[in-house]
Amino acid sequence: AFWPRKTCTDAWLRYGIVLGTCPHGKLRQTAHLEASGLRRGAKAVVTLSAGANFTLHDMDSVQRLPVTRFESITLTLVDAKYKAIPLPVEKWQTNPGSAYGTIDVPDVPDGDYQLHASFNTRIAPGELDVPIPLYTPARVHVITDRPLYEPGNLVHFRAVVLRARDLSPLDGRPGKWVVKDPNNEVLLEEKAPAGDFGIVAGTFPLDKAAETGTWHVAWVSADATDDVPITVQPFKLPRFRVDTMAGKPFYQAGDTPIVRGAVLYSSGAPVAHAKLDIQWEVSGDWPPPLDWVATKLQKKAETGANGRFELPLPQVPADLAGLTTITAHIAAVDAAGDRVEGAGSVLFSKDGILVSSVTELGDGLVQGFNNRMYVRVTTPDGRVLPGSKINVKRAWQANDNGIDATLDEDGVASLQLDPGAPVNVVIPAAPYRPQPKQALVTRGEPQELIGDEGAPLVDQEAMDKWLATLARCAKWYGVAGDSDSDNITGGGGNARVGLRVDAGGGIVAAGAGPSPLDQCVVSVLRQQRLPAGNERMYTVAFQFTDPGLPTLAASVETALDMPNGLAERIQDTAKGTRDCLPTQGSEGALPRALTWRSRLGSRDVELGGWIADPKGGAAGAAMPCVAARFAGRVRLAQAATSDSFGIVRFSMSLPEDGSGTPKPQPTTMLGYEMMVSADVEGKPSTKLRVSPGQIPNLRMRVKPVIAKPGDVIEAELIRGPEYGAGALPKELTLTCLKAKDKAKLDDDHKAKLTIDKAVEGWCEVNGGGVRALVYVRPQGELAVTLETKDKYKPGDQAHIAIQTTLGGKGGKAAVGLIGVDESLGQLVKLPGADDMGRIRPQVGTSTPAFGVLDGQALTLGRIRGANAAAATVLRVSSIPSAPELDAVVSASADSHFDPIEELTDHFYNVLAELHVQTRQWEAQAPQTEKMRPATMAMLWSKALAACEKRGEKIDDAYGRKLRLSGLPQDLLSLTDPRAVVVVGTRLPEDVENWAVWVAKERP
Repeated sequence: AFWPRKTCTDAWLRYGIVLGTCPHGKLRQTAHLEASGLRRGAKAVVTLSAGANFTLHDMDSVQRLPVTRFESITLTLVDAKYKAIPLPVEKWQTNPGSAYGTIDVPDVPDGDYQLHASFNTRIAPGELDVPIPLYTPARVHVITDRPLYEPGNLVHFRAVVLRARDLSPLDGRPGKWVVKDPNNEVLLEEKAPAGDFGIVAGTFPLDKAAETGTWHVAWVSADATDDVPITVQPFKLPRFRVDTMAGKPFYQAGDTPIVRGAVLYSSGAPVAHAKLDIQWEVSGDWPPPLDWVATKLQKKAETGANGRFELPLPQVPADLAGLTTITAHIAAVDAAGDRVEGAGSVLFSKDGILVSSVTELGDGLVQGFNNRMYVRVTTPDGRVLPGSKINVKRAWQANDNGIDATLDEDGVASLQLDPGAPVNVVIPAAPYRPQPKQALVTRGEPQELIGDEGAPLVDQEAMDKWLATLARCAKWYGVAGDSDSDNITGGGGNARVGLRVDAGGGIVAAGAGPSPLDQCVVSVLRQQRLPAGNERMYTVAFQFTDPGLPTLAASVETALDMPNGLAERIQDTAKGTRDCLPTQGSEGALPRALTWRSRLGSRDVELGGWIADPKGGAAGAAMPCVAARFAGRVRLAQAATSDSFGIVRFSMSLPEDGSGTPKPQPTTMLGYEMMVSADVEGKPSTKLRVSPGQIPNLRMRVKPVIAKPGDVIEAELIRGPEYGAGALPKELTLTCLKAKDKAKLDDDHKAKLTIDKAVEGWCEVNGGGVRALVYVRPQGELAVTLETKDKYKPGDQAHIAIQTTLGGKGGKAAVGLIGVDESLGQLVKLPGADDMGRIRPQVGTSTPAFGVLDGQALTLGRIRGANAAAATVLRVSSIPSAPELDAVVSASADSHFDPIEELTDHFYNVLAELHVQTRQWEAQAPQTEKMRPATMAMLWSKALAACEKRGEKIDDAYGRKLRLSGLPQDLLSLTDPRAVVVVGTRLPEDVENWAVWVAKERP
């Protein structure tokens, strides 16, 4: 009455499982253990479920039903040393097939743990483990004793592991060192837990045959790791170095710069008479005169007996603009031939100070508005002027007295001003530096045709003297001729001539192509001579460049027929005027036109008078040159076929500049140009250009932006002219890492909020859809100072005094010292004092304030001035999110059951014995007896008995003996007589199907 009619009574009574058909063999139990939300010191939920696995017949099949009830469950947390901590559950809750309960996770040290569950059901007892890694979120910093090693060296490395939330050391943190070669093969992996102050160190000896390239050293602890590359390659430390220094921090117009330097051995001894090769590089706003780099900057030098040298530079021209750096790349070679490179630079500045600004309104200023502007003033080489007075006034108003302000510790002043309406600010053009003109004529290698030995040196020297005279032919650059006619056909810059020279050196014959350039060259060379000698016959090519002369274009017009070749002749003559056209003045159409007339049967075209051209322009300065060249008549190659007349219009074009370099032009901007002066030595001043800004609809201002724990800050909402969002919020919220505060806005839209005494780092004030940031300096900032002597003699013992302070008071701290030969820095970059900064939470900065101050510098305590800090906070775009207090782990595990695995393992043991039994049967049975299926079934039974006698497993996963009829087809085929019998004569010719027989007889 309590279960359906078709129910296996035995399964119900013994296991509480409802089955319509009783299972074959024993039930196998599996389980699933799951833990979610495990965090030390908090509650977590653990779920356990179990299942009964069975088969109704086949050995390789499995069916599963959930176990309805657990008789007992015990949970423990097991550490790496197998110490178990009980995890009691007040009450287990049950669902169909599972049980769940709540545990209290103990506050154990960081490490890898196992959640162990022991349980008992009506089927069988069971156990299950779930790996639980409990690690505090951490940041790791790894450093090696140097970044460059040779094969065979010993690599020293050290790591420090810090809690991500507050960067405090994590003592005893488990971890391991991992070293990989350039092929990413792990060559070292060893456990190395962190010690006091979260520090762990290790070493790795490099083999003398170690592969060269980039290796990697990492310390790994759960998901926290740091990986640093090192380079392994043979190297030789430089024996000496090149030190340089400019004579002054910066130079201005009229100064005479100088670079001083020394070449010194690593011991400090001078490298006397070292040869110096210098290459100069210019970068910045101001282009120096072209002859500076080409001829005036020293390219070679030599050190004196004291190893020192000086490199003087030319006087700085008066057109110096902006900032420009001239760098000398110096290569020094000593007497032994060793070469070492160094560099030194000289800074040029037009003004004695540099000025940049930051405003609250998109770095711009708004007219008719009370603008707050932060101005930073430094020397051109970047030195701040703390405490100095500055004056800021409108550069376009002569009577403006300006606004006075004082620079803070970082050279930043804060001022309020209304700049008035924006004006057109003219930005001067950079100095014009036209490229030097190329030589108008160059000569190719002459070919001597009679002796075929090339031209003697004396002849070549004489030909080089012709080039100056040939320069007058450059006006024909771009004009070539057609060898079949007298027509001018267009551009060219090469002339190839043939010369026949007699024994006295006279040129008795000369020839060239038909172009005006060729004919000009020939006409000049006919007047030249060569030294006396044998008779010679030369072919010489001359290359011409565009001389950058004005050009004259001619347009021939007629009322009748155009004489053949007239337009070409007129254009030819027009191109020949380049040497007399004016190089300055107006360009364009000439104000007068030339008349012409041709007669039937005549080759001469008469050039008549000049008439006013209604279409003409203002290029009248070219008229004398053009009138002189177009006087008389033009002779054509063919007679005119009719009477005709017309006019010629001319247009002149001036060259750009003769160098191909466009001339810089002044530009303008709409905005403000301020004159900023500093009350320091020399009273330097400079101009500051600011663009128009835009007032946001709503913004927030807080003060102070740099606070201390427990301070009260004031936040103010400031509406813009376009604000139309309705009522302001009633309160503002202060959100810090460890605390929050709220305050209501007063009638002046201000609120006062208190920073908790336990707070440090970044806080955010929100309200009305806008935000402002406040940085709270830590009270216990760590600082370290080192004291030692500047110099030691050989044999002296060096002493270093180290003091660590916490919040200005002496405190215990871990200090690491790494000594590296300074000359190694000439081969590879060495880690700097900021190397640990990469593990700090990064502060996002859209663009650094004044180009140099960012949020990260503020958190590192490098910004001290209140004005500088306020300007920097304006540029902070994102602050670090709060790291997790502790690791939150969710994990699960399942027990494994596969009936095929156990079946296969046991089957092959019996199969091996079956082959043994078959070999015995083949040897002992009468020769007339054949292997029949029944015989093989009998041998299988004997094989089972023999294995069982030896203590070997002969059952399947459900505890049943391995019957042939229960085997899956792939295993049954391996027991086929034809697969087991070796002697073929023992098999009958009439084959009985083995699988069919087994299915029928079910042995």
